[in-house]
Amino acid sequence: MTAATVAELADLVGGQVLGDGALRITNVADLRAAGPSEIGFVRDPKFAELAKRSRAGAVIVGTPLEVPMPQIVASPADVAFAKIGLHFHPVPRATRHEVHPSAVIEDGAVLGEPVVIGPQCVVGARATIGAGTLLAPGVIVGADVRIGRDCTIYPRVVIYPGVVLGDRVIVHAGAVLGSDGFGYARDVGGWVKIPQIGDVRIEDDVELGANVTIDRATLGTTRIGKGTKLDNLVHVGHNCVFGEHCAAAGFSAFSGSTIFGDRVVLGGHVVSAGHLRVVDDARIGGNSVLYGDVTEAGDFIGYPLQKKSRWGRTLHVLAQLPELQAELRRVKHLRRKLLETEGDAPDADLPGGSDAPPG
Repeated sequence: MTAATVAELADLVGGQVLGDGALRITNVADLRAAGPSEIGFVRDPKFAELAKRSRAGAVIVGTPLEVPMPQIVASPADVAFAKIGLHFHPVPRATRHEVHPSAVIEDGAVLGEPVVIGPQCVVGARATIGAGTLLAPGVIVGADVRIGRDCTIYPRVVIYPGVVLGDRVIVHAGAVLGSDGFGYARDVGGWVKIPQIGDVRIEDDVELGANVTIDRATLGTTRIGKGTKLDNLVHVGHNCVFGEHCAAAGFSAFSGSTIFGDRVVLGGHVVSAGHLRVVDDARIGGNSVLYGDVTEAGDFIGYPLQKKSRWGRTLHVLAQLPELQAELRRVKHLRRKLLETEGDAPDADLPGGSDAPPG
């Protein structure tokens, strides 16, 4: 970790210093545990009292607070915290050239310098690894794979032949990139496998969580666009395309040929049918199901999917369904009594269950 003064950290994030800018900071920390040489983070003014009681040497804030320690005022504060955090805890990169003796480097593979190739790694024939890239133990890189500069590939990642990664890509443990897409044709005797002969392309600055799986295309390309972030246990089917700077939270799964525009945000456990399109700047809430295209930007949620504002009203009605059903039975009972009093035969029952009197 590299120590820095409060003033230096403020310059890093374009912030303003209130208080002693010469104080040296050695790390970031939670306000409740921070010590005098550490810097904390106040996401919201409602945490000002917590900041006042903290032993932190300094705090990052979005707006100035009445606190005893120096402040870095930067907006948005969470972005400033992220940048300062990365100053003290940068993403691991290769700074020296090191190939472990147990690693297998097949004929024709090209290693930039420096790279770190950890124990029990395999780099397939004609694969290319860019300078600054680090392969943690047990990574399998298939033939003809291309990995760009300054990538970080964590343990037990499997990259199938022909997959292409851009620069500064981070792939967490257990991810599988380029496995066959789920493609079969049904014959009278069972399923016939459709060869999956396309590829996968991961663009610059993408981060893939632990155990992410991305299927290669049947034909053409499965693509994850620049700056996109996929959480743990996300599955991307064959021929899916993510635009730039999208984000998908954990346990989400997307069927083949789903096309997402730029800056799409997907909550946890979102699932989609195949061959759908989602426009730029759509935001889909957690546990939603996509059965059709999303044709306008904004906030959506639910099953069936609907605008977030409408979903709130729907939930309110759902919570009252038992009372509404009881009221409907009461109305049906009164209607039948009225018709009997008038000597008329009752018309067809109203929907909603028995017309017996409630209670």
